[in-house]
Amino acid sequence: MNRFTCTIALLASASTADALVTNQSTSKHAFSDRRAFFGVIGGAAAAAVAVAAPPAAQAAGAIKTGPSNPFTGDYDDPNHPGCLRQVKVVGAPQKADGSKPLYANVEVVGYDGKGGSKTCTDRPTRDDLWKVTGKTKGKEEAFLDFSSKGGPSNLVATWDGSGIVFPDGNKWTKLTYAPRDRRPKDMSTLSEGPL
Repeated sequence: MNRFTCTIALLASASTADALVTNQSTSKHAFSDRRAFFGVIGGAAAAAVAVAAPPAAQAAGAIKTGPSNPFTGDYDDPNHPGCLRQVKVVGAPQKADGSKPLYANVEVVGYDGKGGSKTCTDRPTRDDLWKVTGKTKGKEEAFLDFSSKGGPSNLVATWDGSGIVFPDGNKWTKLTYAPRDRRPKDMSTLSEGPL
């Protein structure tokens, strides 16, 4: 349990114990009986809420989105030098019951070069870009769906501190700047220039 949960549980217990003692020593007044009764009920409800918060729900708040997530940024892919590889981690939409999913969504936008070339020397147009999506699994792992590019639908991507490593050994190294020349002229996602 975290400190907040422990504090609420202790306050609820103290309130309940105090209400029971007050009820025994001042049983003359109906007002104090009601106060004691509702003190017990309120204390029990607060304790139940504090204890019932699942650890997974508390951990979900720990997954960061946007620029604060280590996956978010521009990358160099050694299999496609000079080509766009841009990753964004965004919050998942709320579920129908109003709760938030435990994991955030990952969006990867890329470009592989014109005419089958694996090296990029030109700027792409928006029509040249491909996009794959996925979900984070903890702070250092994501599952990406590369099936639209002929790859696996549940590819594991692991953050190693300086980039994203894939099961085949390929590593996309994170850049410290956002290279404008790798994007279409009319596209400005994430930040422009140095990070």
